Amino acid sequence: MLVEFGDKTPKRHVVIVGAGFGGLACAKKLRRSPSFSVTLVDRNPYQLFSPLLYQVATASLPEDDIAFPVRTAYREVQFVRAEVTNVDMQNKTLSLQNGKSLAYDDLVLAVGSEGATFGIAGVAEHTLQMKSVQDAREIRRSLLRTYEDVEDEILPLENLNVVIVGGGPTGVELAGAISELQREIRREFEHIAPQASVTLLEAGPRLLPSFHPRSSNYANKTLRRMGVDVRVDAAVIEATPRSLRLKDGSEIVAGTRIWAAGVVAPPTWTFLGDTDRANRIKVDAHLRLNDSIWVVGDAASFGDKTGRTLPMIAPVAIQQGKHVARQLRRRESKQALEGFEYRDKGQMATIGRRKAVVEIRSWLRFQGSLAWLTWLALHLAYLSGGRNRTSIFADWVWNYIVWTPRRTITD
Repeated sequence: MLVEFGDKTPKRHVVIVGAGFGGLACAKKLRRSPSFSVTLVDRNPYQLFSPLLYQVATASLPEDDIAFPVRTAYREVQFVRAEVTNVDMQNKTLSLQNGKSLAYDDLVLAVGSEGATFGIAGVAEHTLQMKSVQDAREIRRSLLRTYEDVEDEILPLENLNVVIVGGGPTGVELAGAISELQREIRREFEHIAPQASVTLLEAGPRLLPSFHPRSSNYANKTLRRMGVDVRVDAAVIEATPRSLRLKDGSEIVAGTRIWAAGVVAPPTWTFLGDTDRANRIKVDAHLRLNDSIWVVGDAASFGDKTGRTLPMIAPVAIQQGKHVARQLRRRESKQALEGFEYRDKGQMATIGRRKAVVEIRSWLRFQGSLAWLTWLALHLAYLSGGRNRTSIFADWVWNYIVWTPRRTITD
């Protein structure tokens, strides 16, 4: 669908589904191009900065700090708040949940991911996941309100126990933050708070499996010093309304059970083409499904030079979003398309205040305070909007000096 504007110049209509890292990176590159009009579609009117979602869940940051309004991001981009229910590839139209349709010339799918339950009984019903602001609210409410209910003898003392499943960066960051929250909240609940505990379960042999073993060992030792019960080779086989049952026959009773054991692409889009076991759509070297549909970020199954599928992380989505925008502009300029090459800039995870691990190159790894400061700086750089950066920086400084849980009236 070619769109004509006031100067009567026809523009190709690019529709981007998903206002995450990949979608916004693509929109930013195309927004002022004379060859395109850009429409961004998402069911939420904000970009969620998911790497800091755990800090909302553990009452360290207000949720407004990590949710940037999309409509104010790029005024040259039209925003449609809706959920896409179908793609008609032949007629190049999208069906929206509100009954309307949207035509496109080029479609960019940047639809993100959702939690993976691996088919384990009870996980979907009896554990909390952390993929949205609503999920973070539920975790925060469970963590904080449980103290009130135990104090009033509505719930038994064992409900103060917290179990996190998944020893990747999300699980490690959650375990450290919850441990710090439990330590600080002792001032308010002196009689019951010392009985609270945090257990981190990892099905594999070590935490942070994608990191170097030295980083894994540092994370393990640091969490243990913080009072976290770290268990590796601990696979969950069932979740119940009050506990998690492990493969070795043991059972852990906890009032808050958080599932951070992996993600998959939404199954909604698998009808579009071949997918891998994580529901990710297989794309060509240019990130295309066909001549008019491009896939970026968590929904794209794309291998690096070694054949290994790229991880579902923000840097991959950002680089892929920018790459698609460049290819669309190259095509309009009658230039040959370029294949996508991911530039790995390393990985990092924070474990608590002044504690983190950073790996930039195979020969450049460090831990502790310097790693924590590096983590802070990088996350501030990735944030959208100057107000968000200023607000979060101020919150981090305050939390470093005098940390108190940020409650809402519903907690």
